[in-house]
Amino acid sequence: MIKSFFTKEQSWLDNWDNYLQSTERGLYIQLSFWIKAYNVYGFNYDFYIITDNDKIIGGCGVVIAKFSVFKFLIVPCGPVLDKNQEHLIDSVLTDLKEYAINNNCCCFQINLPIIKEEVGFHDYTLNKIPSKSIFYSGLEGTKFKYVIPLHGMRLVDLYKKTFDEVVEGFGSNHKRNLKKASSFDFQFQQVKSEEAIAEAYDCFVQNAQNKGYPLRSYVSMKDTLQNYIANNQAIIATCIYQSRVVGAIYVMICGQRLIYINGGVLKEYQNLPISIYMHSKLIKYSIEKGYKSYDFSVGGSEGVIRFKEGFGSQLFNFENSRYWVFKPFYFKIYIFLEKWLKPYKQSIAKLLFILKKGFK
Repeated sequence: MIKSFFTKEQSWLDNWDNYLQSTERGLYIQLSFWIKAYNVYGFNYDFYIITDNDKIIGGCGVVIAKFSVFKFLIVPCGPVLDKNQEHLIDSVLTDLKEYAINNNCCCFQINLPIIKEEVGFHDYTLNKIPSKSIFYSGLEGTKFKYVIPLHGMRLVDLYKKTFDEVVEGFGSNHKRNLKKASSFDFQFQQVKSEEAIAEAYDCFVQNAQNKGYPLRSYVSMKDTLQNYIANNQAIIATCIYQSRVVGAIYVMICGQRLIYINGGVLKEYQNLPISIYMHSKLIKYSIEKGYKSYDFSVGGSEGVIRFKEGFGSQLFNFENSRYWVFKPFYFKIYIFLEKWLKPYKQSIAKLLFILKKGFK
């Protein structure tokens, strides 16, 4: 018998995380600690679980973003559903909309893990849903931008391939640099201690500063990262050269694959093939684990995208987000303020601080 309910009970959240790891449709952005991490911005959360005879067959984590009179219900990407359960989509959306209304939200926003293009696989995503689905009754766009959606996947195909066969799909420059990497005495080491994680994260921080993009401080991230690693939901590894940590990489483990999140190489070593070396080590690891793909994730600068493409990766875009407005007056005020503040936004925390202070 199929049941659905909202819960914050830790036992159910543990079962939910296990479910996400067991199914190839699992999304790292739906892991319980990922959803809970929005607490740092003062957001709340809940989990919508679907069971069949007490066995989880789907669901999603939701973020309740509230500041002053503005309240949003956001599903960053979901729901996750077992294969052949797509018929549940409309009942899920109906329940989520009702939840949003009952919790006085002015807007409900969701994006579904459905690939826009026609593809021959649906191991990682939902199958296409009917054009008459409730999903398509929503307005298209991402109006609340401070709970990050998942826009798609960039996959390197590993299925039934050896590492050498995967390398054959690399671009010529990446093949050259991978061969070059073998001439250096690089060492690749997964890290678990707080000190080692902090040292790895410093590579990300320095890289972000050099490239001019924002990154949360280690202090705000350390508990999250330690939790992921302790629960085998992430890998952070370093590249050691001449007895020094010169680069680091961070991937999530979910849905029977690795998903690249962040990486960095110290500025004075960026002329060495360290990034290619680290990704290649994780691709080898993925093959050893029997994973079908390695996910480079979407986004990045033009240079970053070219780097990802050099591994023979293929981009699969998800359907755009949809949203429903329940309190048009408050929603219009929010849109006005968000647009006005956007040129001055330095961080999510600063935006929320300004909005909270402005309406007391």
